[in-house]
Amino acid sequence: MKRIFTKADEMELAVNYKAARNAFVFLEVMLAVYCLIYRLKTGELPWVWLIFIGSGVVFWGTKSIETKRLTAPGDSDEE
Repeated sequence: MKRIFTKADEMELAVNYKAARNAFVFLEVMLAVYCLIYRLKTGELPWVWLIFIGSGVVFWGTKSIETKRLTAPGDSDEE
């Protein structure tokens, strides 16, 4: 029986990572533009603002935690 999902190789992982990062940046920019235009027109922040802030918190939180985890002393092979 043929497998539907196969494990991605290194190049495919890099391509998927870049695509996901570009999609995230596009989403953030479009949400920021939408919120700015809505704020200028109505004087209020739209509910989409929560998605914009939440996605930024998740991104920067994950980046911070993973950076700290991967650069922790004692994890290198140089010892």
